[in-house]
Amino acid sequence: MLRPFLRRLTAVSLLGLVAFATAAEAMPERPTEGGSIPAAHERSEELFAQVGGCSAAAAQAAAQTGGQVLSVRASQQGDRTVCVVTVLIPASDGNRPRRQTITIEQ
Repeated sequence: MLRPFLRRLTAVSLLGLVAFATAAEAMPERPTEGGSIPAAHERSEELFAQVGGCSAAAAQAAAQTGGQVLSVRASQQGDRTVCVVTVLIPASDGNRPRRQTITIEQ
């Protein structure tokens, strides 16, 4: 009873190793300088810097409205970068809070 199970387990394990080795061989080598991965990395750093710059815009929007920041994102509008901040503003009369989106130039 145990031997057929072990045989199947060994066969499945070997198939997995063969599939992994085949996939690893088929993968392209990591690009060197000037390749696509560094360029993508630089773009992500640029985007991170833009979003990081939006933290001040988020604080400004929260202070202006007295609300809680729900989301912040950097966006392009023409040739300029803006921060789009969504704020949840509490209602003073006991009603549901309202959601407001504010665009602040970076």
